[in-house]
Amino acid sequence: MLSDIMELLDFNTTLLASVSILLGCCYFFALHQNKRARHNLPPCPARPWPLVGNIFNMEEDIRTLFKTWHKQCGDIFSIYFGSTLVVVVGGFSSIKEMFVQKGAVTSDRPGIFLNECIGMGDIGIAFSSGPLSKELRSTTLQILKEFGMGKNALAERIREEVNCYVNKLADLQGEPTDIQHFTHVSVSNVICSIIIGRQFSHEDPRHQNTTESLMNFAKNAKGAAAINFFPFLQHLPGDYFKAKVIKKSMGNVKDTLVKIISEIKDQESDDSVGNYIFSYRRKQNEKMKAGKRTFLDDANLVKTIIDLFGAGTETVASTIVWCVLYILCNPGVQTKIHEELDHELGQEKLPTMADQERLPYLGAVIKETQRLASVVPFSLTHQTREDVTIGNYVIPKGTSVIPDLDSVLHDPKIWGDDAEKFNPERFLCDDGSVLQKEEFIPFSIGGRICVGEAMAKMELFLFLSSMFQRFEFVSPDPSNLPSLKPDIGITAVPSPYKLSCIDRLKK
Repeated sequence: MLSDIMELLDFNTTLLASVSILLGCCYFFALHQNKRARHNLPPCPARPWPLVGNIFNMEEDIRTLFKTWHKQCGDIFSIYFGSTLVVVVGGFSSIKEMFVQKGAVTSDRPGIFLNECIGMGDIGIAFSSGPLSKELRSTTLQILKEFGMGKNALAERIREEVNCYVNKLADLQGEPTDIQHFTHVSVSNVICSIIIGRQFSHEDPRHQNTTESLMNFAKNAKGAAAINFFPFLQHLPGDYFKAKVIKKSMGNVKDTLVKIISEIKDQESDDSVGNYIFSYRRKQNEKMKAGKRTFLDDANLVKTIIDLFGAGTETVASTIVWCVLYILCNPGVQTKIHEELDHELGQEKLPTMADQERLPYLGAVIKETQRLASVVPFSLTHQTREDVTIGNYVIPKGTSVIPDLDSVLHDPKIWGDDAEKFNPERFLCDDGSVLQKEEFIPFSIGGRICVGEAMAKMELFLFLSSMFQRFEFVSPDPSNLPSLKPDIGITAVPSPYKLSCIDRLKK
């Protein structure tokens, strides 16, 4: 009797599960067909599965996959994560139309796991939307302008750290080393000088911990992308999607920055222009005293600083490390850099921003590194505020939209048949000056273009000009050069490699 009841229960359970799956499939297809009926959606490169969408079509090498789908479907295509529609936009003309010409309604951000895992909503400069985003962006640009962004005042701050960095490399005395962590610590110190008003010792444990946490987050951020669409993944055993690692890493960054802000909160500054925190609070108080509505509160201060630290450190440091890697694999390029530096500056005069026009070949090398490395290949995800028509397609309101910057930066129609190779000459005009191309968009495009673009350009020039002036970079094993295959998280970073820094002053 009991066995009969158990068999009946097993049958009913199986039947219920089967019916639930069937109804789920029917709902998914009905929802999918209804969307397609209401909107002329871009094509989907692979038929989405019920409940999970195109998740099983995704591959480890997402860049190559998107390149294949771009060739298959054209500039704009749809993919599904579960029942969530995501539109990928590639090709320069389509990206420009979507994010510049129609940027007013395509510049919002969807909710993300990164904010949620540290107990913060959709705030801060990078991941907020609407009036909040506009005020934070406007305020930050004003503050950076006060600091002298693009001028000598900011350049001197960067040169201070560059000198320290170069001396540290010299201390290695040619011993093979991986410079990735070291470079991140140094670039992060530049951000510290702007945000906090002072730099840290490279051995400072708090600064080391913050930098390591940022690197861990960037490395594991691929898991966060999946959790954005399938929140339950963060609760699976084993931490396969690195939810716990991400939460711990960003929690460490947040805790450290909150303590630092608290430490200087009540201090008075004789030079408020030299400190982002004081400048932010000054503007906050000015608006409050004037009775103006403002989003400039403490929560947005903390989150904006987290965003600035993350973006300002990871992209610049990774570009520097990529540049040296490309040089190792193309030693003839390094010879030309040294010849230009020796002819224009010699080895005694330290490079300044005033020397930039005198070093066009180095400028071309930096641009080619940014183009080929494409450190943030898919920028940050946008969200449509209303239905958007682009070409023959209609993108529904609330759709997540991914800009495929690789499709522009690696496009052979723009850069030539050797677009996948490192060739700085492509950025040189016939008269030897640096070529300026509208399609060069490593900082993205439109209203959400990187807020620190000007500062990043200064850092790249001052770091790399000083590095190449002082050192010859060589591989410890020239017959076995490092891999050019990137590790892709939220950014595309080189796989770990070692090099020797040969001091040219001692040769």
